Amino acid sequence: MLLVCAVVACLVGLSSCGSPNAADVPDTVTVATVELSDVPMEVMQAEEVLMAQCARTKGFEVPVSYTVPAVPQSYSDVGGVFRSREEAQSVGYASQTVTNMEDTNAEQNEYVDSLSAADRERYDREIVSEEGNSCMVQAATMLYGSYRESTAIFNTFNEVQRERSASALDDKDVQSAIMDEYVPCMKRAGYEVRGLRGGELAGKTFGRYRAWNEAPNADERAMATQDWTCQVEAKLMERINDSLERSAGTWMLANEATILERHEKLQQAKGIANQVLAGKSSFEDMASADGKQD
Repeated sequence: MLLVCAVVACLVGLSSCGSPNAADVPDTVTVATVELSDVPMEVMQAEEVLMAQCARTKGFEVPVSYTVPAVPQSYSDVGGVFRSREEAQSVGYASQTVTNMEDTNAEQNEYVDSLSAADRERYDREIVSEEGNSCMVQAATMLYGSYRESTAIFNTFNEVQRERSASALDDKDVQSAIMDEYVPCMKRAGYEVRGLRGGELAGKTFGRYRAWNEAPNADERAMATQDWTCQVEAKLMERINDSLERSAGTWMLANEATILERHEKLQQAKGIANQVLAGKSSFEDMASADGKQD
């Protein structure tokens, strides 16, 4: 839960608060903190694939999906931000234009619901338990090095939010970038957006016409690219970074080594995840490799 700044002015602009968290944080630490706060969907999907593959070795015919669910683009705790031109062009406004995310787990949920009471008890114990050597623990270990490391990485977002005096969306400079620079830029290009809500306009304009991982059409790609261009012109990511440093800088400096170590583990997990989702590596491959090393 976000902490609330006691002084009303701080909610409007942290730079005027004289915040005790204000600190000169290295860019590498700021970027690492942002990326740790939003673990990529491909990593989480690869973990699901490894768990399903592991479950199959135990006699559970769990459906395996290599498709990465599309989610709203975001940066730090601000939704609607494209991280790169490539993301804008290849992903577009995914959550606005594809099947509902909940539908992607329907087949697996149906399988689990079909299990007998005894098999469901074994499934819960051997596949999804956080204890012992379950498939969940093994999958996390293969990606991050250990289950403990995976939980620490996923907990980074909560740790950052506990330290921040307010969301970046409450920051005066971020709001100025959105309303005074980004919105007029989009309007000049012919897109009437309400704040940082390109996805909202995209949903009304293009509808849900794409399947999972299907590329956006030319019109949507053009809008998303313009969206990214306007965000760059407004220096939106830089201002979000500045806001993060003002509100949680002292914490980031105090935990610099931990943050960078976690980020390195996340980068490692992304590399392994890409191999898993491409079918170039599997649970059995990695389990076999571990066995040979032992």
